[in-house]
Amino acid sequence: MTRTILLAALLCVSPAFAEEQAAPTPTPDKVEKQEAAAAKAAPAPAAAPAAAPAESRPYVDAAIAFLKGLAHTGRAGDAGEQGWTDAKDNAAEKVTLKVAGKELALDLAAKKADARVVKFQKVSTLRDGTAVKGVSLDNVELKLGADSHSGKGTLLMEEKDGKWVVTSLEVE
Repeated sequence: MTRTILLAALLCVSPAFAEEQAAPTPTPDKVEKQEAAAAKAAPAPAAAPAAAPAESRPYVDAAIAFLKGLAHTGRAGDAGEQGWTDAKDNAAEKVTLKVAGKELALDLAAKKADARVVKFQKVSTLRDGTAVKGVSLDNVELKLGADSHSGKGTLLMEEKDGKWVVTSLEVE
């Protein structure tokens, strides 16, 4: 009895699936006509970005460029050189590096660092009242020789001649 009901249900349902799945495949000329009609109906692509103003945060861009530069300094060849250049371009003349309260060497001009950034996550603005002081990072992973260290990070920054530069990197 149960088998009969199950078999009847499967026979009733299978034609419904077959009808649902059988859709005509469009020919290439129909596809071209549909794409042309869609292109005519769509607004100009330049109009979309102008409608939504982008939020400008140059200090975040400078911080990310600095951190990516430090992360790429361990690469060989031109990629490593580009990493040092990116880090130096977004840093002050002297940048202090503190990891767990211990000050480490970071000399961008001589391309020497006791720590290398492996990864970082969740960059947000660090403010004192309304003044921007830099960015905070929910998680920064550093490579200290053979050891790894990760924790919350703070990148202190200042604006010099209209450009944001990193002055300090501190990791808990």
